[in-house]
Amino acid sequence: MCRLKLLLLVFLCACTYKPQSENYRLFYHHLEQACPRKVCEEKSPYFLVILVEARHLDYSCPRSFFKTLAKHPSDGTKNGDVGHAWIYLQGVLEEDSQEKSSYVFLEGGHSGELGYMQPRYMEGVFLQAEQGEKNPIAYLWQTQHDGFFQHGPGRHYPTFAAKINLTASQFHLILKFIKNYSFSNYAIIGNQCCSFATQVAALAGLILESKISLKIDPFFHIGNHTICLWKDPLYSQITFFSPDVLERSLMQAVAEGRAEEALTWYKKKYPSPRRWKKEDFFLFPKRYLRLKAL
Repeated sequence: MCRLKLLLLVFLCACTYKPQSENYRLFYHHLEQACPRKVCEEKSPYFLVILVEARHLDYSCPRSFFKTLAKHPSDGTKNGDVGHAWIYLQGVLEEDSQEKSSYVFLEGGHSGELGYMQPRYMEGVFLQAEQGEKNPIAYLWQTQHDGFFQHGPGRHYPTFAAKINLTASQFHLILKFIKNYSFSNYAIIGNQCCSFATQVAALAGLILESKISLKIDPFFHIGNHTICLWKDPLYSQITFFSPDVLERSLMQAVAEGRAEEALTWYKKKYPSPRRWKKEDFFLFPKRYLRLKAL
């Protein structure tokens, strides 16, 4: 099984293409269209911003999905994540006639699957296969119990963001929802970053889509090795929440005037984190020797 995992790693790292299929182009056709650029203004003391980092994965088939998961078509990163979604909430907690209004903001989202309490999803699938389970892919339906509220964007940076103004009652309703939300439970098909963001948006009257279905082949081939993923057809398809679908829904909401484009505002407020530059490669020997001398 260790050899199978190594082969899977090689397979994933070797697949660095950007899909050129017609299905992929149609799925992301919205990225080619001009999106209204009505920059949001902080006129209201109460507002909500939904942010998403979409990886633009290929959902045509499992093999295409894993290829784009290995190297993201959006920016070429290879960290293997499916993207992220989070919120930026601003409002007034209390208004005292003797004091100035106290503005507060909260930025963050639902995260988890750290691998400390139980195997991560893909690792769990391979462990189930190694133990001879009939439906190892069923592990994707399980709930992880290491979820938490991640303050800020984490290591993510938005590819799109949309803003809507709130009433005071909506603001406090969202705060109450966040306070009572079960962050400890994290699941691909249940509570996770996209489902959290869409539920918060719904409380503000903004209905968004974020679900997608992916067919699962009964066997996964890695070189000369074949892994049985399921025998029960119940596991032949999985429906989960996707940042790619959420990004498309946010763009549609802006195009229809149900929300304002907020990516420009966010980038001005929080400039993009520094990326790896080509010049950094030539600094590696000096940095390595400096680290070795510590």
